[in-house]
Amino acid sequence: MARSYHVFGNIEGKLDVLHVECTKCDRKGRCSVAKLIAKHGCKGNMSAWVSDLKGDCPKRDGRLTDRCDLIGPDLSSAL
Repeated sequence: MARSYHVFGNIEGKLDVLHVECTKCDRKGRCSVAKLIAKHGCKGNMSAWVSDLKGDCPKRDGRLTDRCDLIGPDLSSAL
């Protein structure tokens, strides 16, 4: 069975800015959807992008329950 994941094209025209925040710490930010699509393409894997964002988390090597947990609070209304 093929794996399914969200791609940046899924939010094109629905969001101008994608907000991202961590549920474990105060890290948060926002990214232009147009710039994300320009960089990663419409078929760019959003899960891989989030995983890359978590790569510089100071807690990335800590306990599993303390690790960075990034979410996109606007995604549920756009997908």
